[in-house]
Formats: sequence, structure tokens, C-alpha cells
Amino acid sequence: MEDLIMKIIDIESRAQEIIKDAKEADKNLDANIEEETKKLHADIERRAQIKGETIRSIEDEDAEKRIEQIRKNTEESIALLEKKYNEKKENWIDTIVGSIIGG
Repeated sequence: MEDLIMKIIDIESRAQEIIKDAKEADKNLDANIEEETKKLHADIERRAQIKGETIRSIEDEDAEKRIEQIRKNTEESIALLEKKYNEKKENWIDTIVGSIIGG
């Protein structure tokens, strides 16, 4: 009978150890989940920042290309106007002076 009581006490003691280990593992699991969650959030923020910088860089490059194209178009338009002016200025002067003198 005493043997049986000792076995029951031993089993109870082992059960308490198992419960203690399970509670510790549960506590560690919660801490690990929280740590992993923080790491994931930090990683997501880091990747979002990198994507934002990449998009900003692409948009800046696109804006520079557009500005350069506008400058080029403006210079071409000015050159065309100057060419027409130089080709027709004598005719315009003659027409204006003729209008004033002849008028």
C-alpha cells in the first residue's frame, strides 16, 4: 500500500513538473509571438520605406525627363519663331511702312 502511495506521489510530482514546464513554454510562446510580431512590423515598415524611396526616385527621374522635354520643345519653338522672324522681318517692315506711308 505504501508503494502505491509513493507511486501516486511520484506521478503527482511528475505531473506538476509537466504542468510547470507547459506554463513556462506557454509564457515563452507568448513572448516569442510578440517578438516575431514586432520583427514583422519592423520589416514591413522598412520595406514600405524602401518602396516609397524607390517610387519617389522613379517619379523624380520622370519629372526630370518631362522638364527636359519641355525645355527642348521650348527651345525648338523659340528657334522656329526666330527663323520665321528673320525670314519675314523685311517683308513685315515693308508692309508696315507701306501702310503708314501709303495710308
